[in-house]
Amino acid sequence: MTMTFPLDGVKVVDLTQYVAGPYCTQVLADLGAAVLKIERPSSGDVYRRQGPVFKQGESTSFLTLNRGKRSIELDFRDERGRERLLQLIGDADVLVENTRPGGLARFELDYRSLSRRFPELIYCSISGFGQEGPLAQSGGYDLTIQALSGLMSMTGQPGGPPAKIPIAALDFGSALYGVVGILAALRQREMTGRGQWVKTSILECALAWLSMHIVTLLLGGEEPAPLGTRSPFFAPYEAYRTADGYLVVVGTGGTDSWGDLCRSLGLERLIDDPRFATNSDRVSNAEALREEIEQVLARAPTDHWVEILAAAGIACAPVQRLSAVLASEQVEALEMVRSLVHPTAGPIPSVRLPLRLSEAPVTVSEPPPLLGDHNGRGFKD
Repeated sequence: MTMTFPLDGVKVVDLTQYVAGPYCTQVLADLGAAVLKIERPSSGDVYRRQGPVFKQGESTSFLTLNRGKRSIELDFRDERGRERLLQLIGDADVLVENTRPGGLARFELDYRSLSRRFPELIYCSISGFGQEGPLAQSGGYDLTIQALSGLMSMTGQPGGPPAKIPIAALDFGSALYGVVGILAALRQREMTGRGQWVKTSILECALAWLSMHIVTLLLGGEEPAPLGTRSPFFAPYEAYRTADGYLVVVGTGGTDSWGDLCRSLGLERLIDDPRFATNSDRVSNAEALREEIEQVLARAPTDHWVEILAAAGIACAPVQRLSAVLASEQVEALEMVRSLVHPTAGPIPSVRLPLRLSEAPVTVSEPPPLLGDHNGRGFKD
């Protein structure tokens, strides 16, 4: 029996560009939705021109975020283009946009305008700061919101300059919250027959991901500060230097785990050391603990300690370069990186949706679209 995709039959109008919006709609496409990406004539999504790496003139940034979509060149700033867009929206179940709040109102393409005309439409907005508040109209980028949200004040090394997460984590996170909202709205529409406005933002994503820090601070904890790879909640729980690199050690599984770690490293004397008696004690004395552990780890290479600790049931991992990760047997077994054939760039690597369903396929095999590859057509073509 041929399995169908979970969102087979769901039609999406994609008015997004950059990262958060396109990743949201790519996930919907991977789940089987038909996604029409509306792009400015001749130039398209700004990420089509975003380097620094291109293959046969195709931006790797664009190729990463737009798998499985169809592209229509359309300028909704003029009346003819807007009427064509409204026709497409009338056939759609979902619209996704990531403009600044109010930016589409002058074209009557905002939620309030469209919901009156298409009451069953699910309208998803992914913004920088949300639809309300004094910063709502401000442009939001992953980097600036890492700073403004307080996240960047906690990264980096103690006493050093702030550091960013080296991926657009908040863009990707807000995209996934958008997907969750859309799926919830589709389910509710089955019960009510009505669409609704799904709203999320990069700032809200950041605050949600800082939940443990926020609750701890509001209940009397200290202001979070940079700790490098160290955790403010558990110890040992950080990257420790070995003879040839770094090893992440997690020895927080309880009293037995702590004892097993000490015995594996020949540090039995620490088991009854009052500085390290409980997890709270170890967190308070994390620097002294690091010195004790690194004195031992410095005697041998990382692979040696991985073998020793893994045999004792201690969670640990070497700090690896990405090229080594991609060549590992585990990643190859998961088949996370697949090859798609693009009409211009040829074979391109594509990272699949990190999800598998036993009764349905996920992750489409269609490459990102050429600009305007679906011009003159709609969902039924």
